[in-house]
Amino acid sequence: MYLDTDVVLAVLKADDWLSSAVDLDAIDDPKTSVSTCIEVQYAMEGEWERERLTTVNESLTDEGIELVPLREPHIAAGGTLQRKYDRLNLFDAVHLGTADILDETLVSTDTLYPSIEEISTVDPVNSESQ
Repeated sequence: MYLDTDVVLAVLKADDWLSSAVDLDAIDDPKTSVSTCIEVQYAMEGEWERERLTTVNESLTDEGIELVPLREPHIAAGGTLQRKYDRLNLFDAVHLGTADILDETLVSTDTLYPSIEEISTVDPVNSESQ
C-alpha cells in the first residue's frame, strides 16, 4: 500500500492528530515515494530541527516503510490525472500517479482522493476501501 504524506506524518510524529488511527503493522507492504520525504520536509520546516528534517528518508526506512524511486512514468501519470482533475495540486498528482503506476492502494485521509476513479484508496480513520 502506498502511504500519503498525512499517514507518513502520523508515523513520524507521536503527537500527530492521526497517529492513533495509523497502525503501520496492519498496512500491507507500506511504501511511499521519495517525493514524500520532500513534502514532509517542506511541511515541517518551521517545526523540526535541521537534523530531523534532513533524515526523514532514514526515519521512514527505520519504520519499515519502503521508499520507492520517483520515475518519469510516475510524474507522467500524475500529470495526466492533474489535467483531468483540476483540484489536484503537484504533490497530490505525484502521489496518485505513483500509486497508479505501482498499482497500489493509496492510504490517506485526503477527502479528494476517493473522487479519483483511477485509484483505490483507504482512509485509516474509517478503514473502509473507497
